[in-house]
Amino acid sequence: MLACPFEILSDGPERKPDPKRLPGISQALTLIGYDAGALNPDEAAYLKSADAPLPAHFSVLGPTPETQTVRVGDVPVGIVLFPPSPNLREPVPSAQGEAVAKAAAELHAKAKLVIGISGWGQSDEKAFIDAHPGSVDVLLGSGPNAGAAGHVSENGKTLWSRTYGRGKTINRLDIKTLPGAADFAWKPDSNFKAEVFSLDETYPADPMISLLFK
Repeated sequence: MLACPFEILSDGPERKPDPKRLPGISQALTLIGYDAGALNPDEAAYLKSADAPLPAHFSVLGPTPETQTVRVGDVPVGIVLFPPSPNLREPVPSAQGEAVAKAAAELHAKAKLVIGISGWGQSDEKAFIDAHPGSVDVLLGSGPNAGAAGHVSENGKTLWSRTYGRGKTINRLDIKTLPGAADFAWKPDSNFKAEVFSLDETYPADPMISLLFK
């Protein structure tokens, strides 16, 4: 389970969460059990201002890409954390995209699947996929613009899923076949399935989580 940036603060004009709730939010994210997650520097600073710890297995994004390797069963999975956009209203500098692609290339040597985690927004993520086709097998995106269950890049090499805002949905990708073969291409309902679940009244609140906010 992976988390993109903007879990703590919105990418839009929405009001910041009450600082008194931040310790509970952090604990809740830890209890969910993410394998890896990313926070923008301003999100980490806001947690610190309320004496709330970083959620377990979350990293604060820095100016250069960071990589991690986790195991899912017997499968080594590489994760590339994209550096934050310097300005969400302006295109991400091409040098950042090149640095991410280089980091991903190094991960391909030791991982069966390489996943990018981005907070760049839809336009810059699309530009990255077009400029660096196949550099990541899966791109999990967040930030400005629309969410999406799962798009496939034009060359079929990158599966791209984007979060919806305000934490009211969960994106799920079921990967049935790992990439690797020269002729591999992502195909919906063949080698992957993409779904988005809305967290409505169908899903009752977990009493353990609710206690964190009393």
